[in-house]
Amino acid sequence: MATGSAPKLEQIGHSGNFKGEVVSMLENNNMFTDFERQELRTLADYCQAYLAPIGTIVFNEGEQSSYLCLLVEGKLSVLKDSDGEKSKKLVDVRPGKTIGEMSVIDGLPYSATVKAAANSRLILITKENFAKITEDHPRLGVKILWKFSQLLSLRLRQTSGKLIDLL
Repeated sequence: MATGSAPKLEQIGHSGNFKGEVVSMLENNNMFTDFERQELRTLADYCQAYLAPIGTIVFNEGEQSSYLCLLVEGKLSVLKDSDGEKSKKLVDVRPGKTIGEMSVIDGLPYSATVKAAANSRLILITKENFAKITEDHPRLGVKILWKFSQLLSLRLRQTSGKLIDLL
């Protein structure tokens, strides 16, 4: 069932032959703590798992692609281009965190580059697969979208707090 464009990473699993492991990865993520196991099994049908060796670009700032990543293992660095200077590291992403949600929702280019800072395992959901989830399983789609909304709201509050500190 999983379709859509994904990065140039090594695919390690795809729903059918990897479903149990993907479900376990989802169960161990804070974003999905209040999901039923059957919901996670359904969601796993729309996911793909990848390896990102250290130094691999997961996505580039300005790139027009739409998938979100759930970091299962390893570490990712979020980098922002800075007017001809070396990219500035904004944050390190640890296991259990997600990145790329905004592009799945709004379809706009990525706002930063994400690079594997350690050998990493990722679960990906493409925009196409998210749309398919909402079509095939509307209640699950709404539940996931609600989680995205909570996550983005939290990040906006954190960013606002940092901005206030700078003023």
